[in-house]
This record gives sequence, C-alpha cells and structure tokens, in this order.
Amino acid sequence: YLFSPAATAELLGLPGPLIRLYGIGVGFLLVFGFATRIAALAGLLGYFVGLALSPVTLLLALEYLPGFLAILLLGGGRPSADHVFQRLSAAEGTVYQRFDPVRETLAPIGEQLAARRHLVPVIVRAGLGASFVYLGVVQKLFMPGQALAVVAKYDLTAVVPVSPELWVVGAGLTEMALGTALALGLFTRAGCGVAIAMFTTTLFGLPDDPVMAHVSLFGLVSVLVITGG
Repeated sequence: YLFSPAATAELLGLPGPLIRLYGIGVGFLLVFGFATRIAALAGLLGYFVGLALSPVTLLLALEYLPGFLAILLLGGGRPSADHVFQRLSAAEGTVYQRFDPVRETLAPIGEQLAARRHLVPVIVRAGLGASFVYLGVVQKLFMPGQALAVVAKYDLTAVVPVSPELWVVGAGLTEMALGTALALGLFTRAGCGVAIAMFTTTLFGLPDDPVMAHVSLFGLVSVLVITGG
C-alpha cells in the first residue's frame, strides 16, 4: 500500500511492485540518512500523487506531510551517511573532495533549508493536530461504519459498558480535542503523552489492528515530546 493500508495498488490503479519499490527505496534512504532531503522530497511527491488519486484514503495518513517537511528542513542529522560524505567533502586533499557533486550545487540549498529548522516543532504540531482532527471528525463521526465494526469485533463494550455508538462518538471527540490542543500548542507535551498512551493501548490491545501503519505517528509525537510546542 501507499502510506495507508487503505491505499492499495488496486484502489490507486498503480502497479503493486512499483509501490513496493518506492516505499522500500525512500524508507532505506531515510533510515541511513543518505540523500536525506532528496528522499524526503520524493516522499512528498509520492504522497501528493496518492492524494490526487484517492484524496479520502491518503488523508488518513496526513501525518506524512509534516513528517517529510520536517526532514526537508532538518536533513539527515548525525549519525547519517550524509554527514559522513559532508566530512569527506570538507577534508582537504581527499579524492572525494575533487569530484563531490553535492558541495557546489545542493549544499547551499540545504543550508537555506537548515536555517529554518526552528519551524520544525510548529510544522509537526500543526500537521499532527490536523491529522487527529481529520481522523476524529471524518473517520469516526462522518463515516462511523468502520469504527462501529471495530467496537463489535473486539467487544469493546465489555471493557467500557456503553453503547457502540457512544464508543465511536467518544473516540471521535477525544481525537478532535487532542488534535485541537496540539494545533493550538496547548499543553503540547501532555497531549503527546495522551497520544502515546492511545497508540500503545491500540497496538497491544488490538493484535490485528493496522496501527503499525501509523508508526509515523509515534515518531512525530516523540519529536514534540522533545521539542515542545
């Protein structure tokens, strides 16, 4: 799938092998920090392609948008392959320095992006807030069928004895409140603590729930735990 489990190759009309190679390629580049900003740009372009083909589906994975934007500003950091090549390029007399294709062309662009890295917490916070509000309003309140099926499948009314409809409304309102607080920068770290508790409960409480598809949410929430609002 492309970013979201609901964005399958059949739904998007794209070849499955192409989607897999794209995801693996971008993923490995980001993990190793090699051509990090280019990989983030490729991720953004892929997300917008998916968004054009299936807007409702790709909006379920809205958190990738602030994630890729943050990586564009931050670069690969340390340790990363980019940092290793940067040191080789800066070392006098090395063979690599003589044919480095990045230093003269792309390095100045990277420096301009890095100068705006102070915007990263705001981008991540606003993007996460929008993602939570969308999931709460659209996925839970406007299209409650899937959420009601989850309540029935896992017998969640036995955990908290309320009607299935109230379960769905409560989950939707919780996500909306959390997203609004994050978007406003209100009790950011506390809100992220609540979010991590929600993710962890879902991950271990629902064994076949596709919460791993939102593993990016764990990463972005962790960013805000460190940076604050």
